[in-house]
Amino acid sequence: MATRRMDIRAVVAVVGLVGVACSNQEPGGEQPGPGTQVPAAVKACRDRIAAKTAEVEAAGIDIATWSIQDASEMKELTTTTPQNQDNYLSYDGKYRPVTNHPGCAVDNLYYDKTNTTGSTPYVDGNNDGKWTGNSAFGGPNAATGFLPGDRAKIPGYPCAAKEYTQPNEDTSKPIIVLVHGNSTRPHTWEKFILPPGTPPTTAYENVQFTADTTARDQLAEKLIAAHYRVIAVDFRTDVVTSIDPSANSTTQNSSGNIDHGWSTPILQSLLKAVMKDQPNRKVALIAHSLGVTVARDALRRMYVEWQAGKAGAINPFPQVSHVILGSGANHGVSTYDPALGSLCATNTTMRGTIVCEMGSRSNYVQTYFHKPLNGPRDLFATPCADGDYAFGKTGQCGENVVKYYTITMTDKEKGTNYQDLYVSEAASRIEMDGCVTNTLTTLTDYDTSGYFNKGFIANHFGSLRSSSGLDLAMRYLAE
Repeated sequence: MATRRMDIRAVVAVVGLVGVACSNQEPGGEQPGPGTQVPAAVKACRDRIAAKTAEVEAAGIDIATWSIQDASEMKELTTTTPQNQDNYLSYDGKYRPVTNHPGCAVDNLYYDKTNTTGSTPYVDGNNDGKWTGNSAFGGPNAATGFLPGDRAKIPGYPCAAKEYTQPNEDTSKPIIVLVHGNSTRPHTWEKFILPPGTPPTTAYENVQFTADTTARDQLAEKLIAAHYRVIAVDFRTDVVTSIDPSANSTTQNSSGNIDHGWSTPILQSLLKAVMKDQPNRKVALIAHSLGVTVARDALRRMYVEWQAGKAGAINPFPQVSHVILGSGANHGVSTYDPALGSLCATNTTMRGTIVCEMGSRSNYVQTYFHKPLNGPRDLFATPCADGDYAFGKTGQCGENVVKYYTITMTDKEKGTNYQDLYVSEAASRIEMDGCVTNTLTTLTDYDTSGYFNKGFIANHFGSLRSSSGLDLAMRYLAE
């Protein structure tokens, strides 16, 4: 397994140079072979990597010693004792192996067709009992004709995911893995409309709108219609309140917030299982909000395991086609700051630990979580975007070019006034132009469906639930 380091500036000076493939999988096929012309997009990314490398080195930063291992603050747990409301402080903020993880459970899934006796039994694959069913949050979902689906059963994956029924799969297309955000579940990706007469509420995001009266197809519906195989991970946020305190005002987590220690291992397990089950297929990730950094973190951890030679590990990058990221906190989140509660400092549950991991939106300083993920000045944030370079090394990609995109709402006034409650232009963008397409939607591109507490964060959801956001995601996926 090659792990050599090379001067990236020298690499980009050689037209047609391709890094040596180092993978236990078959290489991709988008990267040109020796003697061929380097595509413009690949050259642009290599130029950016070279320029960023020079910038980092000029600042006296040693790329060779920059660690991409898990942050010590998040060191993976080894205990077999189950988490509960009394011992949660020993668990929250730490990576949980799926072998001791209360979220890695397949009981009482609202989309499991065999679930006939649970508290959220299968009815039509939509009613989770909370966000899509409880009238306090805008339920029951008034849409009809829901996509058929069931619990995903993938060899080697012990946790929950929803797989949508695909009657006419195009196997030349990548398998889509959808990664939802905080407090939500797979219905993030599905159509929703409020019951007639229910007014939307978006006071926190300073926008009022007339809610949809007919259901708009969302990503799940559009992807199935386009013949993709679609799997939506389920982080089981419904079980969080049973193990995180939710009654005390200083430790409240009543919405079921999760952190990367909870969510990343679940997605990591799913991606590994899908890639091993379908070794000749590409996989595309589409993620929203918290799911953005979870998707990126799962890929990093898979790569670190493979690089270390861990039994059963695989390098994911030769199989990844697209990484599409909506409203992500790649550089901070508003709930770190005083105006929205300073939750990192005041909340000891996962509602606080996730904020500590993401850092401040208004005064961002790289956090312990972002340090191995983004690297120095975002140099590591788009691994294999040039088909060669990942985390400071060349020859890591199986000659496969991974395409990266971010989508977020524009600021009202750049850097000072935001319409998205949680993130901003700067928080979401990845500073590797040439290796990533950073896209801004307008201030009117919000989700008008009323999804998630009657449209409480319709702007935040707009990146992947507005008509504009949906069109962008589908167009990027086809590139």
